[in-house]
Amino acid sequence: MASYPQLFRLIFVIFSLYLMGDAFYRWDGFRYYASFSEFLPSLALAGILWSIVAVAASLLAWITLWTSGRVFKRFGLKVNIEHLLLFIGSSVFLGALIWISKQILVSPDKTVTMQTKLIVSVSILLVSVFIAWRFRNKAVRWMEIVQERITPLVWIFGICLTLAIPLVTYNTWLKQTDNKELQKDIQSSIADKKQPNIIVVIFDALSAQDMSVYGYSRPTTPFIDEWSKSASLFTRAESASNWTTPAMVSLITGKRVWTHRVYNVEGQVSSKRNENIASVLKNNGYYNMAYITNDYASAKRLGVKNDFDIIPAWRMPHSSLFEIINTSLYRMFADRIRLYNWIMKEDFILYRLLFVISPKLTATIIQPDIVFNSFMESLDNAPPEPYFAWIHLYPPHNPYVPPEPYMGRFDSSPKFRDIDSQALIHKKLRREGYLGDKKYFPEDVRKDIDILRTRYNELILYIDSQFKNFIEKLQKKNKLDNTVIILTSDHGESFEHGFFTHGGPYLHETMTYIPLIIKEAGQSKGKIIDDLVEQVDIPASILDLAGIPVPSWIEGRSFMPLLRGKNLHAKPALSMNAKTNMSQGHEISSGCISVWKDDYKLMYRLDTNEIMLFNLIQDPHELNNLFDKEPETGQSLLDIINENLKVANERIIKENIQTTRQDTENKL
Repeated sequence: MASYPQLFRLIFVIFSLYLMGDAFYRWDGFRYYASFSEFLPSLALAGILWSIVAVAASLLAWITLWTSGRVFKRFGLKVNIEHLLLFIGSSVFLGALIWISKQILVSPDKTVTMQTKLIVSVSILLVSVFIAWRFRNKAVRWMEIVQERITPLVWIFGICLTLAIPLVTYNTWLKQTDNKELQKDIQSSIADKKQPNIIVVIFDALSAQDMSVYGYSRPTTPFIDEWSKSASLFTRAESASNWTTPAMVSLITGKRVWTHRVYNVEGQVSSKRNENIASVLKNNGYYNMAYITNDYASAKRLGVKNDFDIIPAWRMPHSSLFEIINTSLYRMFADRIRLYNWIMKEDFILYRLLFVISPKLTATIIQPDIVFNSFMESLDNAPPEPYFAWIHLYPPHNPYVPPEPYMGRFDSSPKFRDIDSQALIHKKLRREGYLGDKKYFPEDVRKDIDILRTRYNELILYIDSQFKNFIEKLQKKNKLDNTVIILTSDHGESFEHGFFTHGGPYLHETMTYIPLIIKEAGQSKGKIIDDLVEQVDIPASILDLAGIPVPSWIEGRSFMPLLRGKNLHAKPALSMNAKTNMSQGHEISSGCISVWKDDYKLMYRLDTNEIMLFNLIQDPHELNNLFDKEPETGQSLLDIINENLKVANERIIKENIQTTRQDTENKL
C-alpha cells in the first residue's frame, strides 16, 4: 500500500508542474509592471507557499484514502490506496475531457441543466469505478512506475524549493531598502496652529450620477443633500482613472496616470517617495492618519506608509479563510516581495477552493461605522493639531449588500439580497463579457442589472446615514471649528453601456464622474461650482487650504479661487486607463484616454483607434457619438490627447535612459 511519502511525492510534482505552467502565464502579465529580478522572489515565495499547501493536501488525501480503505475492508472488499488513486485519476481525466469537449462543441455560455449535470457526474463515477476494478491488479505496479518516472522531477523541484528559501529570506528580512529620499521641494516648518485640520472622506466606487445631491431620481443621499447646502459642491469633477489604484495614486500625488505610471494592480509608486501630499503635509507640521479599508488603496500599495503616523490594521467581520490568509500574506510580505499574493489570485486554482469553503457574508465588507469609530477613538486621544485624516471606506463598492432596514428600500424584489447570489451573477456577467467590450445589455440581462443598481442605490442610502452619524459625532465633540471636510470618491460605478461595475476598456461618465464636496470650517453658505476640475487638482487644493506652497511636481492646480468666488481660467481635464501597458520604461501604446473641454468629452482607445465624441450637456448619458458630425471639435480634442501623450512618452523614454545609465554606473 502506498505510503504518505509516496503520495506526497506525487502531489508535490503535480502541484509543482501546475505552478510552473502558471509561472509562464503570470510572467506575461508581470513584465508589464516589473522586472525579472522582482519576479524571481515572487516565484520563490509562491513555490514555498504552494509546497506547504501540497503537504497539507497530501496529508488530507492520505488520511481520507487510508480511512476509505479501512471502511471497504470492513465490508470484505480489498481496496487499497492505489485503487482509489486510479479511481480518482480516471474521474479527473474524464471530467476534464468532457469539460474540454463542451468548450469546443457547445457554446460556453449555454446553460447546462441540473439533470444533465447529474447524469454526466453519475456516468463519470460509474466509468471510473469500472476502470479501477478492471485494472485493479495493475494499479500497484502502475504506482511503482509513476514513482520511478517522477523521481527526477522530485529532485528538480526539490532543489528549486531549497533555493527559494534563502531567496525569500533575503528579500523579506535581510535586504536593505533604499529609504533615501530626494531633496524636498518644501522645507519642514513648525506647525501653525491656525492651519486647519483636513479630513478627506472617500467612498469607494461612489458615482455622482447615482447621488440625489447631483440630481439622481432616487433619494439616495438625503443627508448629503442637506449638508452640501452649506458647502462647496463641484458639479463637474472627473476621476483620473476608472478603477481604484491609479486613481488613488493620482489623488495622493497630484500626478496623472501616465506620470506616476501605476497602471496595474501590482504597480508600484516611483522611488520619489516624498512626492505625495501626505509627505508634504507631514514636513509642514501635520499629524497624518490613514483609515483605508480597500487593499488596492492601502498606504503600502500607494507607497505612502511611512508618511502616516497612524494606520490601523483592519480585520474583516466574519473573516473568510481566504481573507485571513490574504491579509496575513499582505502584512508579512507586501513591503518586500512584489507578487506576494500569487497563490491567492482569482485565476489561481487555490482561490476557487477557498472561495467555495469560505463562510457566507450577509453584509457589506467593513462597515463605515467601524472605520469612523476608529477615527473618533483617535480624536479622543487628542492627536497633535493640525492633523490630516485620509478615510477610505469600502462601500458602496460591490457586493451591494446594505444591512436592514436599507435592503429592499427601493426594490422589494427578493433577488440579489446576499453576497452569494451577487457573486454568482457577477461571475455570469463576467463570463458573458459584460466586464469587457459589450456595448449594450439585452433585455433579460438589463432586468438583472437594474436590480443590482437598485441594491447599489440602497447601499448609497446606507452610507449616507453613516456619514450623517459621523458628522453629528464630530459636531457633538466640537471637532469642526477648525476642520475642512472633503467628500469624494476614487471612481464611479457602471450599470450602462453594456459594462458592469468599474475598470474596463472605456471611460464613460458612470465611472469617471465623481462627487466632490468641500465644507470649510465655519462655512454656512453653500456654493455650486460648475467649473471643470480634475482629481489631480484636489491635492494642490488641499495644500492651498493648509497654506502650504504647491510643489512643482504636482500636475493639478489649486481650485481655491473657485472656493473664494473668483474665476479660474478653463483647462481640459484628462483621465485614462492604461492597464494593458508595460510600466517599466515603455511608451504608452494601448488603453483608453478621455479629455473634457467646455461641454464636450472625447474618448480615444489607442489599441483599437476607436474615437467617441459627446456633448455632455445635450447627451449626459453618452449615447450619440458626434465625431463624424462635428469633426473640427473632435479633432481639436484628439490633438490635446496626442500632444499630451507625446510629451508623456518622451518623458518615459528620457527617464528610462537616465535609469539605465545610473544602473550601469552603479554596477561599475
